[in-house]
Amino acid sequence: MSSKDKKIQREGLTAQEYSFKHALPIQKLITDDNNDEKSLESKVLINAGLNEDQRTILKAYHDLKLLNLIGNKLHIHEEVRKLDYLYWLNDKLSSLGFTFTDHNEYKDESHKIITDNFISTNKKNISILDVQNYKIDNFYLYLSIAMICKGYISKGYVYIKDIDDNVFKIIESNLNASGINLTKLYITKNVYIVRIKSKKDCEKLKKNLEDFLESIPCFSDKFYLSTPKATITKKLVFDSAHYITDHDGKCKNLHGGRYDIEISIKDRIDPMTGFVIDYSLIKNITKNLVINKFDHKTLNLTCPELSWRSSTEFLAIVIWEILIEYLPSLKKIKIYETETSYCEFKGNDLDEYLKSGPSEILGYFKNLVRDQQEKENIIG
Repeated sequence: MSSKDKKIQREGLTAQEYSFKHALPIQKLITDDNNDEKSLESKVLINAGLNEDQRTILKAYHDLKLLNLIGNKLHIHEEVRKLDYLYWLNDKLSSLGFTFTDHNEYKDESHKIITDNFISTNKKNISILDVQNYKIDNFYLYLSIAMICKGYISKGYVYIKDIDDNVFKIIESNLNASGINLTKLYITKNVYIVRIKSKKDCEKLKKNLEDFLESIPCFSDKFYLSTPKATITKKLVFDSAHYITDHDGKCKNLHGGRYDIEISIKDRIDPMTGFVIDYSLIKNITKNLVINKFDHKTLNLTCPELSWRSSTEFLAIVIWEILIEYLPSLKKIKIYETETSYCEFKGNDLDEYLKSGPSEILGYFKNLVRDQQEKENIIG
C-alpha cells in the first residue's frame, strides 16, 4: 500500500495528525513499511529554472539557516501544526523536485516514535552558491517566511528572533524604505531580538503584508487570529546585598538577602505553538538582563536608581522598565524579599513607556543638580 493510499484511509491526514485527532498512540498507526519514502531517491532535474517566488523562498530559508543539507538532499523541516504551510511550500517548490515526507522512527532516547515532517530535493537541483547570492525580488514574501519561521507577536508588537546581522540588515533596509522602523534589543552582547518599533509601524507592516496573510497558510492565524488569553508566570532567584539609607532599624546596615521574583505574562495563546510565550524565552531575557545584573552584587551600587532606596518597590520598577521593551505582555512583577514580605508591581505598558519614558520617582538623585552653572549647561 502506498503512502498516498494510507493517507486516504486516514481521512487524508498524516499518521501523526490522525493520532492527534483521535488521541491514539502513533505506534498503533505505524508499520514497518510506513517509511517506504525513506528509500526513495530524489530525482535529479536537468536545467530546473527558478521562478521569482522560488528564488525568494529559498533565499529566505538559506539566510535563516533552515535549508539543511542531509546526505545528498536539501531539506526544509516544519512542525506538525504548520503542515498546511509546508504543503504550500511544497507546491511552490515542486518543479525543483521537492517532495513531502513524514518520516516516523522509534528513538531510544525518547522511548517513542518521533515524526519528522519535511520537504526535500536532490542537492544537484539547486545551486546553494546561487541561492546565497540571489537578489531578493519580493521582499515581503522574504519577510513573510522570516516571520513564520522566526517571528511572534506580543500585545500587538511583532518580534523576530534568532536571526543574524545579514538578515537584520536586509529586513531593516527594506522596511525603512517603506517607512517602518525596527528596534534591536540585545539580550547578551551578541544575541538580540528585533521588534517592529511602534504600534504604528506594526499597523503599516500588517497592511503591507495583506496579500501574504491571505495566501500563505497559517501566517494570519499565527499573528492575528483572535484566541483565548492566558497568564503564565516564570520564577527566578538571585542573591544580593543592600542597605536602606536613613532607615531607623537594622536595614540601614549592609546585609544580604535572597530575592524570589515572579514574572507574569498575559496575552493571547499562539495557535501554532499552544504557548502565550515560551518559558525559555522569558528565562533567557530575565536571566541575562536582570539576574546577571543584580546577582551577588550590592543593589545600591548597581544603578543610580537604587543608590538611595534599594527597596523592593524601587527594584520592581527598575526590573519592569528593563523588561517591558522585550516583554510587552508583562502583566505584573512579584518580588519576595523574605518568605513573609513581598511587593507586587504593574508599571506602564509599552505604548505608554515609549511615550513617557522611565518613571520620574527613580530619577531624583540621578538627575540632581544644584550648581547653577551646571544647570544652565544642561538647559543650554
